[in-house]
Amino acid sequence: MNLVLFMILSFLSVPTSHVMGQGEIKVRVTEVSKKKGEVMLALFASPKGFPYETSYAIQKIKGNAVNGVIELNFSDIRRGTYAIALFHDTNGDGKLNTNFMGIPKEGYGVSNNTYNTFSAPGYKESSFTHNDHTELTIQMKY
Repeated sequence: MNLVLFMILSFLSVPTSHVMGQGEIKVRVTEVSKKKGEVMLALFASPKGFPYETSYAIQKIKGNAVNGVIELNFSDIRRGTYAIALFHDTNGDGKLNTNFMGIPKEGYGVSNNTYNTFSAPGYKESSFTHNDHTELTIQMKY
């Protein structure tokens, strides 16, 4: 009986993130301009909507940069494959503004720092594998 009780208590003391395969994704964004506005990050679990349609993102976070850098965390993320898209919302309208050709007018970035000259980065080339704890650095591009 004592052995069973000990096993139950031992199991309950294990952090939930290890039992359920959840953890955090820590994102550091560098080279953010001094312009006002929040940096908006969206976490995608599939190619659908990536990188522009943030309504398909499984989690969104935002914050302000200090000295050109911002660090934010996505929490309670299960193990799997993901991609992150971000932008610097300098005019406060909550969306990435582009010119008539679709070229961003605000700073933007994606995981793996993949940038294409004539098209938006794809999910496959921007995706990464998340286990219990993942740390990424994404460079803002203007």
